[in-house]
Amino acid sequence: MLEKLCAAGPVAGIARVGHAPFEQDDPLEITFESGTVFHLEVGFEAASDIVVGEGPLLEAAYGHLRAQDPDSFSAIARGWTRQALELAWLTGMRLCNPRRLTMTHPYRLDVGYVFDAGTRQLALFGESDLIFAAALDDPHIASFALETGAPYSAA
Repeated sequence: MLEKLCAAGPVAGIARVGHAPFEQDDPLEITFESGTVFHLEVGFEAASDIVVGEGPLLEAAYGHLRAQDPDSFSAIARGWTRQALELAWLTGMRLCNPRRLTMTHPYRLDVGYVFDAGTRQLALFGESDLIFAAALDDPHIASFALETGAPYSAA
């Protein structure tokens, strides 16, 4: 899936999605200038790492309800919103060179990925049900003592 994320072209924006008010445990969507959308959720094991999926999260999580329970889908969709993250430096950049991201403090654990994005690096990771999207050098995430690993390989 990371190959598709990198092939999607320039980033248009990244946002928390779902039902407001938003917190750091709410999923993310990355929208590209091409109109392509990917969603990111916290990993399923130990509430760490991230899972990347194609398409808007509303469709991935609740799209099946359109046919099974249209009233429920309508109610969910009616309250569905998004809140853009302030990552202006990311707009117009292409994601490339994905590498594994490891948290080394307070313990060692693979938590997500880092991508080159122009002259900066974008860290996308999840830990303790929280999902982060930030520049790798952002002081807000420094306490995790993140370490970049080897290039990602789908094999």
